[in-house]
Formats: sequence, structure tokens, C-alpha cells
Amino acid sequence: MENKEILRKRVDELAAKVNGDVQEILNTLVLTVKGSYISETLTAAKNFEEVPCDFLHDLTALDLGEQFAVVYQLSSLKGPQTLRVKALISRDTPVIDSVTRIWQGANFLEREAYDMFGIQFKGHPNLKRIYLWEEFEGYPLRKDYETESIEKRSVMLKMRPGE
Repeated sequence: MENKEILRKRVDELAAKVNGDVQEILNTLVLTVKGSYISETLTAAKNFEEVPCDFLHDLTALDLGEQFAVVYQLSSLKGPQTLRVKALISRDTPVIDSVTRIWQGANFLEREAYDMFGIQFKGHPNLKRIYLWEEFEGYPLRKDYETESIEKRSVMLKMRPGE
């Protein structure tokens, strides 16, 4: 059986186990699950027999309006397989398990998603802002984030001392 067929079989089996949905988008399998299944899903993907998706390339988030998606881009250190996992979480309580116990490299990626979207990663060892200062209000990549008008910013720039 070819690598891609084996991966598809493993992903379909996992999707059935975690009530997920599988699609193929631009030659990449995309497994969408509820956020509560993320630890189980990623642990299983990392340990797929014959086709492990054991390298976390990236982690980001999407504001889908009524909910958020935390997106994990996986590949393999041993083969050509790639897998994208999307975990859907509530906008009202944006909380999901941290995957730093699976991949320590998720540490800064989760902090970035927290800083930009306000997503809480339960069990993260040091969840605090990474780009913005602690007093910064809001989360700039949320669709409901409001910026100041250009007029207000122009006035603030003119008020800078020493210029």
C-alpha cells in the first residue's frame, strides 16, 4: 500500500474514533475535530503506524466568526506525509489543551495564538503575551477587534513629546 493510502486509512480510523471530519484540500488531508479531542488526536497522529505525523511545523488560529479553529500543521521526520488538524473551540470560552507535552516546540506558537486571539491553552507552562505588552487590551486578530480611526491616530502622533 502506498504511503498516502496508508495515511488516509489511519486518518479515517482516527476520525471515526474522535467524531472528526476528513477532507482533502490541495493534496493535504485535513482532519477537523472538536477541541476537546485535540490531545487524543495529535497523540494518535504522532504515533500512526507506518506513517507517523511526528513533526509540528506550525500552529495558528482562525477566527471563524461564531467559533475559533486552532490549526496544527504536521509532517513526518520519516516520510513525505503531511496532515492538517483543525480543532474547533467556542468563541465564548476559547480554551483548549496545550500540546507542549507532546511537542515542546508548541510553546511559543501557543503563546502567539493566545496573544493575538485570546485562546487559553490549558496546561501551558508559561502562557503570557509574546508580542504585545501585558496591559494591551484586546486581541488584534479577532474579527471583532476595533482599531482607532485614522483621524485619532493622526492626532496622537502629533501629540508625541519632543518632536
